[in-house]
Amino acid sequence: MNITMIDKSYAFDGATPGTRALGGAEKAFAQLASALAARGHDVTAINNVEYQASVDGVLWVPFDTPRPPESDVVIAFRNPELLAEFDDPEIRSILWMWGTPKILNQPVNQKLLEKYDPAVVFVGEAQRRAWKSWRDFKEATIQPGIAEDYLVAKSGEDVPPIAIVTTHPLHGLSEMLTLWRDRIHPVNKKAELHIYSASLFVGNAADRLKDIYKEVAAAGDANVIVKSPGADPEMAAAYCRARLHFYPVIANEYYGSTLAESQASGTPAIIYRGDNEVGPLAERIANGQTGHIAPDDDAFVNLALQLLAEDPVMYQSLARDTKTLQASRNWQNAAIEFEALWKKEIA
Repeated sequence: MNITMIDKSYAFDGATPGTRALGGAEKAFAQLASALAARGHDVTAINNVEYQASVDGVLWVPFDTPRPPESDVVIAFRNPELLAEFDDPEIRSILWMWGTPKILNQPVNQKLLEKYDPAVVFVGEAQRRAWKSWRDFKEATIQPGIAEDYLVAKSGEDVPPIAIVTTHPLHGLSEMLTLWRDRIHPVNKKAELHIYSASLFVGNAADRLKDIYKEVAAAGDANVIVKSPGADPEMAAAYCRARLHFYPVIANEYYGSTLAESQASGTPAIIYRGDNEVGPLAERIANGQTGHIAPDDDAFVNLALQLLAEDPVMYQSLARDTKTLQASRNWQNAAIEFEALWKKEIA
């Protein structure tokens, strides 16, 4: 099959996840392209890459270059407007959603869906249920794969009492930082909180980050350390050196890429709810087996203290189940499920 994938965010290619930090959605785009090529398809990936390149059998081309002369399948990424880049009724169209599906009901996007009639692919059932369609479209839920670096990652015997945060600083970090500083660190002075944030690491004090930047800086004496997010090999190693992953519920987040990656690495998680419903994150962990959804602040603190305790028995039990249950979803699995979308039409 001649498969064309198209995205209009920013420049990256199939080699980028292994060389620098990249957003979860962009990594998924790159990794699916490579997985489809590995299965024998001719894959062209179009985005804002500056120069044409071939990576893992995928031809990456800049967005402003002519479209491939032959495409059997087009996978438009996140943006329904990209469907119009291939105005051929013979092409099988797929719209791969990542963010809120409510945008599909905007009038301009309704017209595009009516015209191109794509199969709409969601990353989880919660995202799929969030779309209230005006008519029946071809729909599928395909859970993204996990990069090999996380699937093969293994923790050592003596994992230090480190907790990790990977989400944007404005998403629950202030609340979790307060609990850490006031109630977790005073009980366990050896525990460390590692915050992976590019903005905080470079000292970005933009107006909307000034307050949280000051809070983090003031918490240095509570073993709070800011680190720069890394490429997949680096982040897999970081997860293996940590006892748990603090992850807040984020409005309009339907997957949780770094949570999926830490789970595949064998790192238990504690979901910080705050005043929010858990929603899609309930699909990312097995509550009580690979982590916990903390119902309130007291539970969050108690669970963190148990997982960071000098006696690692609770951590070891959860870590074992986490690795066993969460490290089986690779990109080949996902590619096969994408193939099924057009194989059904051919049949």
